[in-house]
Amino acid sequence: MAAVKGSKQYQMVVVPHRPLYKAGIFCLFLIAMMAFSFLTYEYGMSQGLATKVEVVKEKDEIKAQLTGANRLISSMRQEVADLKLGGEVDTRANEEVRHTVEVLQDQIAQLNEEIRFYKGVMVPNVEEKGLRIERLDVENTGEPNKYKYSLLLTQVVDKHDYVQGGVEIALLGREGESERQLLLSELNDAKQTRIGFRFRYFQNINGELVVPDGFVPEEVMIIAKSSGRNGQRLEKKFDWQLSGG
Repeated sequence: MAAVKGSKQYQMVVVPHRPLYKAGIFCLFLIAMMAFSFLTYEYGMSQGLATKVEVVKEKDEIKAQLTGANRLISSMRQEVADLKLGGEVDTRANEEVRHTVEVLQDQIAQLNEEIRFYKGVMVPNVEEKGLRIERLDVENTGEPNKYKYSLLLTQVVDKHDYVQGGVEIALLGREGESERQLLLSELNDAKQTRIGFRFRYFQNINGELVVPDGFVPEEVMIIAKSSGRNGQRLEKKFDWQLSGG
């Protein structure tokens, strides 16, 4: 056959027709893919299982650490509570000790005052001797306008003979805008004008004063008069100051 001028010529190759060969190649490919998939699945499962075991292990460790931390927190809370309780006990004990010391100091001061008082009465070393108005204490009785008083008289002499006489008490204060003086007879139900005394060393005179409504005491005037050949007349003012409840 004559070749057509100007057209491209192709070479033809003849191969044998083998359908079983192609089917075998395809089966091998499928088997290889299945094997790869199986191996991949097994690998993933093994890795997943290992990861799960690791996660469970870490979870158990964290749980154990959390339990230990909770125990430590509880222990520290108990220690804090114990320290707080101990601090409160120490504070209470310190307060009780401080109060006891203050009470003892007050008692010592009172005893020293009494010792000085008795020394002054029994062994006088002052130039001014004779009858003395020593001290006045006024306390609230808890009843309205009613007060109790304690007046201490002493005798400072070298030779302690009995001294006797009487005491007058007056309150100086204000009623409204005016100054006023109330005598003892106006301050007790018995209308007593004077209080008698008789002693060798000292004497406490105790009584009650009833102050009228509207009267505001400011001072207490004490007048003590002793009788006899060497009689004395003493006057002494005390500020109105309550020394008790």
